[in-house]
Amino acid sequence: MHAAYLDQHHDMDVSALRRLFLKRAGAAALLGGFVAPTHAAEEPTRGFRGTGAMDVTTGEDWIDTFFTGGAEAIVHYYADDFVFEDVTLFQTISNKDDLYRAFLPFNNAGPDSPAGIHQFDIVRYDGGRASTHRGVTRGGIPENYTAELWDSLTADILQGADLEYDEWAVMNWIWKATHNADFLGLPAKGKTTHTRGITFHCYRDRKVVREFTFWNYRSVAIQLGGAEPQAKFWLKQPGG
Repeated sequence: MHAAYLDQHHDMDVSALRRLFLKRAGAAALLGGFVAPTHAAEEPTRGFRGTGAMDVTTGEDWIDTFFTGGAEAIVHYYADDFVFEDVTLFQTISNKDDLYRAFLPFNNAGPDSPAGIHQFDIVRYDGGRASTHRGVTRGGIPENYTAELWDSLTADILQGADLEYDEWAVMNWIWKATHNADFLGLPAKGKTTHTRGITFHCYRDRKVVREFTFWNYRSVAIQLGGAEPQAKFWLKQPGG
């Protein structure tokens, strides 16, 4: 979701972006336009900076840090060796500089910023500890796939499968956005959209080593007039 705004900063190098953030750090302008969730003022007890088993406060801490700390803070929630993936945007990142750039547009969060006004809220958290573990991958290529097609479809999925993790989480969240510009090629200025998403995290020593995020772009496209709603043909019709 964050990478959708990445090209707004494509003409600036990472060092300049970091200086820009540090110049603005602590300023109210960093938070202007974002609507922090109602739990933002609460001190996380088991989040990334806490102790004990991670729980829903992990998700709250993760979301809140975008509002209160920005790119400079959130990148430190990821391990030195990690893979971040936004499946919807075909965006896979495995180094901190690129991740910083992907998160940076949310620092410019004033009411007139290109990114618009956003609110994210965790609705459900499932997770728990795991014995030191790695991803389990299938061997061989199934029938009806060429090696080239199989590799093109699975390369991102397999990234980070060798990274060990000791805890995991699945977070369901909702996203409300008021847009100040077109969004992914669709006319969106002045419109408010809402959708849901899901993030799967693998943690090692309380830091993210693997992230899969998927959000419902089709729902946003329907709201912006770029797609038609799905007919619920499976529901029994009145009198049917």
